[in-house]
Amino acid sequence: MNIQLTVGELLEPLQTVIGVVENKPTLPILSHVLIQLKDSELTLTTTDMEIELHASKKVQTQEEVSFTIYAKDLIDIIRKLKEETIIEFIIEESKIYIKTNNNSFELNTFNTQDFPESPKIIDSETVNINRTVLKELIKKTSFSMGNQDIRAYLNGLYFEVNKDNIIVVATDGHRLSIGEIKQNNNLASQKTVILPRKAVSELNKILEKDGDANIDIHLSENYFHLKTDNVTVVSRLIDGNFPNYAQVIPTNYENTAIINRQEFLDNLQQASIFVEERTKGVKLAFKDSQINIFSHSERGQAKARVTVKNFNKETDIAFNINYLISVLEILTTDEINMVLPSENSQSCLLSSIGDERYQYVVMPMKI
Repeated sequence: MNIQLTVGELLEPLQTVIGVVENKPTLPILSHVLIQLKDSELTLTTTDMEIELHASKKVQTQEEVSFTIYAKDLIDIIRKLKEETIIEFIIEESKIYIKTNNNSFELNTFNTQDFPESPKIIDSETVNINRTVLKELIKKTSFSMGNQDIRAYLNGLYFEVNKDNIIVVATDGHRLSIGEIKQNNNLASQKTVILPRKAVSELNKILEKDGDANIDIHLSENYFHLKTDNVTVVSRLIDGNFPNYAQVIPTNYENTAIINRQEFLDNLQQASIFVEERTKGVKLAFKDSQINIFSHSERGQAKARVTVKNFNKETDIAFNINYLISVLEILTTDEINMVLPSENSQSCLLSSIGDERYQYVVMPMKI
């Protein structure tokens, strides 16, 4: 069978699903994209057996066909061609021939019956959420996720859905990000899931694109399922018990300093030039309503000073400087609250003044 598609019809959905394809998959067919044409709609599917992505687009052709082809080879062939370029696919039993302009390519194909079936999702709870709100929740929390931690439950984003709110939490054991939005959810009881890091990354890319104002999320015991106007994400969940995040949030606000966010961020970024590569440690010395910032490495040292409000105690504390910088870059208000450790809590809490939706906990360190 022969079919024709334009680069404009094929490239966008292919770019949407290509991120799931591994360089060295466990099964050869997982390096392929499943291409389906039916009712003038093109649907592309990729999977790594943990995450499955579908992207659809209306096309001109009336043909009905399905076939698999090496995903990364295909995108390398078409990505630099003009949108109006016509791509001809000649589909045989074990080969796909591609003709475009004056070039031709021969690629292997597999039987579509060998492509993994989509998982069956049963007994799921549905949550409707604004696309922009979900994008912000993920962006402002996911940077604190663990990366290849032996504790698998840290390598993902925790969603806690209650009747009147949605809470999203990420932690790597040294820092913690919490985002909360208030909204009514039609749930019989609380629902909690941990979405893997790779799925969070793909979800971020999808939410960055324009689409429906509101999105339905389906949460089952084993799967996270999200469908936008033309993209579907299905991901297995991380099995495990997420840490009790509420336990590390300070409840005593007696040691609260008010700090100009941009001034603090600028000084920390300069101090980061001279931190030890291994520890990334920076010392903060609070005295006389000021923070004295100290950092040093084998190349030299840095000293900086920032004025604070509402706090004139003397205390010295050290942090991973990158953790502080990443929080200050996410916060947006002119001034922030910084709750310092006390007798009842060893953690530090940062948040925007007047905005309780996002809170960030950073654990001190010894240097």
